[in-house]
This record gives sequence, C-alpha cells and structure tokens, in this order.
Amino acid sequence: MLGKFIKINNTTIPNPNTGTFKSNMNPNESEYFTENGIRKTVPKRLERLSWSAEFNCTSTMLATLKGYCRLARVSCTINGVTYQGTLRASGDESLVENSEYTAGTDGLWVLPLVFQSF
Repeated sequence: MLGKFIKINNTTIPNPNTGTFKSNMNPNESEYFTENGIRKTVPKRLERLSWSAEFNCTSTMLATLKGYCRLARVSCTINGVTYQGTLRASGDESLVENSEYTAGTDGLWVLPLVFQSF
C-alpha cells in the first residue's frame, strides 16, 4: 500500500493496516444566514487535509508514534507532498491477544491515528 510513501518528520513509518488508510480534503469555512435568509459562506481555508490509518506496531514503534502525537506540530509527507499540521492519536491503542510473549518487544499493538492539517 503506501508504506514507503508516508513520512512523519522525515521518518518513514510502517505500512498502515490494509484498508484503513483514508484521506480527504475538506474546506474549513464558516456559514451563516443573513436577516433576509440568504446563506453566506466565508472560507477560512480550502483544501484542509485529514487522513487516518490504523497501524500494527511493536512497543518501540508505539512509543515513537505516540511521541509524534505529543508534538505541537509535525510535518507529514504523503506521496512526495509535504503537509504541515498536527497529529494526534484517536482512540486507544490495544494490545494484540497473547502478543506479550513475542520476543524482543513488550507486545504487539494496534494504534489508530488521525492527522489533521491546520
């Protein structure tokens, strides 16, 4: 899928789980109605990128991805195009059943992430 084409702060991150990568470009705009009922729209920003994906990761990669979520601003590169914005984890990471017995890690984790540009 996209594995080698997604970078956060110039670091390539692992492939998202199959079928979980979703992206869209939504405008950020304010909409209101005048006294005579005419709808007015004031665009604040067009082409506001949002993307989400779910990742399977080891405890080390989990710590790295959650570290990005604690930063106020990160850069994200998808298919060679760089976007500035914030990255945050949506939902809770979950431990894969019986994965705590996997050698070299404290367990295997599933982490959903959401990226939204300013």
